[in-house]
Amino acid sequence: MRFARYLTIAGLGLGGGAGVSAAQTAVSLTKPDAKYGEPMTRITGVRELPGNKVLVSDMMDKVVLLVDFGSGTATKVGRQGQGPGEFGLPGALLGIPKDQTLLLDIIGRRFLTIGADGKPGGIVNMPSGGGGGIGFMGPDTKSDNLGRIYFNAPAFNLSGGPPPDSVPIQRWDRINPKLDTVAWVSVPRADVTRDGSGGRVSVRIGGSKVFSAEEQWTVSGEGRVARVRPNPYQVIWYDGVNQSLSGQVVPYTAPKVTDADKKAVIEQQKKQKPMVIAIGGPGGRAPPNVTPPPPEFADTKPPFIGGFGGGNVLATPDGEVWVARTRPAGDTTPTYDVFDRTGKLVRKVSLNPESRVVGFGTGTVYVVRTDEDDLQFLEKYRR
Repeated sequence: MRFARYLTIAGLGLGGGAGVSAAQTAVSLTKPDAKYGEPMTRITGVRELPGNKVLVSDMMDKVVLLVDFGSGTATKVGRQGQGPGEFGLPGALLGIPKDQTLLLDIIGRRFLTIGADGKPGGIVNMPSGGGGGIGFMGPDTKSDNLGRIYFNAPAFNLSGGPPPDSVPIQRWDRINPKLDTVAWVSVPRADVTRDGSGGRVSVRIGGSKVFSAEEQWTVSGEGRVARVRPNPYQVIWYDGVNQSLSGQVVPYTAPKVTDADKKAVIEQQKKQKPMVIAIGGPGGRAPPNVTPPPPEFADTKPPFIGGFGGGNVLATPDGEVWVARTRPAGDTTPTYDVFDRTGKLVRKVSLNPESRVVGFGTGTVYVVRTDEDDLQFLEKYRR
C-alpha cells in the first residue's frame, strides 16, 4: 500500500545496462538484536543516537520518542504546539553533525532541533524562495552526513496549469546557505481539485492507479542521490549537478494484477485511517470526513511501489540502496533488493512477515513489525 496518498492543503492564499549475476547473496533478518515492546501507530522515521538509543517519530500519534533499547524504556521528546520545543505534525528525523537531529514539522513548516541527549533545542526555519516547492517538505525529506537537506518540488501546480511530469531534487545547505538542484525525477501527474470551502485545495499525489510504476529517490550519507527507476528497473546515482552513474538493468517481467491483489488493497484501505494534512485555513484544522475515492488499478505490477513518502526505497549511511519488492497477494514476507554504490544488485534480504525497513544506523537496520491489530513495534538488527 502507498503511504498517505491523499492530503488537503487549506488556506494558502491561492488565486483564481548489463546482465544480472545469478550469485547474489541471500540474507534473512529474522532475529532482532533488540526490541521496543510498546506499540505505536504509524512510525514515520528513526534516527540512531549513541548509547543504544534511537529517536522515533509517529505521525498518527503525533509523538516523538527517545527509545533506550538497553532499558526498554522511552521518553517523550517535545510536545505538540507552535512554541519553543514544540511541533505540529512530526515527520522525518534528519541526521545532522554532532549527533544532532532535525525533526521535520510538516504543519509548522519548520524544523525542531533535537540534541544528542534527546532534548529539544532551537527552531530552524525552512528556506524561502527559489524552487517553488519549499513551502511543503513531506515525509520523503532526507539529509546527508554534512547536514544538508534534500527534497523534491511538489508534483502539482496549486496556482493552476498542467502538473509537471518531472521535478527537481533540491539540496539545501543550511550553513552557507545555498539551494541547488542535484537531480531530476519523473513523477506521475497529480490531481488538484478545489471544493470552494474556505480556499481549500485537495491534492491527490501519486499515480492515478494503484500499482502504477513510479520512480523513487533517496540519499546516501555522503550526499549521493539514488534515482530508482521501475522501467527499466535500475538505480542511477548522481554525485552532483549533471554527473550520473547508471547501474545495471535488472531483468523484470511485470506480473498481472489479480483479483486477489485488488481485494487485498481494498481490505487494507478499510483498516487504515485516512491521513489528512491541513496547512493554514480557519483555525488550522483538517477538514472532516475526507475519504479517498474507490481505487483504480493498473494492469500489471511494477518491481516496487512508489508514492508519497518514499518508504520503499532507502539508502544506508555507507551508500547501499534497499528497494522493497512487490509481492503477490497473500505473501506476507517482505524482500528487499540491495544495490551497491555502482548500482549493482548485490544482495537480497528477507524480513519476518508483516515487517518493513524504516531506517538505518551504523551497521544496523531498524524494522517496523505490524501485528494483527495493526499496532507497530520497532526492532533493531545488525546488517
